[in-house]
Amino acid sequence: MRAEQFIKDHGLERAREVVKKQPVLNASHYRGRDNKYSSSFKPSIEIVYVADLKSFVESVDRVNQRGGYSKTKDHLDYLISYGSEFGHVSKEEVSELTADLKNYESIYGEGND
Repeated sequence: MRAEQFIKDHGLERAREVVKKQPVLNASHYRGRDNKYSSSFKPSIEIVYVADLKSFVESVDRVNQRGGYSKTKDHLDYLISYGSEFGHVSKEEVSELTADLKNYESIYGEGND
């Protein structure tokens, strides 16, 4: 299962809980059917990669901390506009915001705060 689908199906708080309760680093996958972590599950539609889940949770949190989707998108647009006009804009920040918005959109769609 893709991380964004897990969040759609089970919610952000459940995803956050799965990430937080990951027992050891080599337990890289989570199976919701029986609430187990492992590094050796056979691929299936019910297995989610915890690192991907963590990345999506963090992206949604960063978007929400900036005031939601619209404000984050406006800020990104400003950075891109300012950067093309004057330079001095962190390419890392632009890349991170772009990725965060893409992850957010894949879960909630565009424009949903």
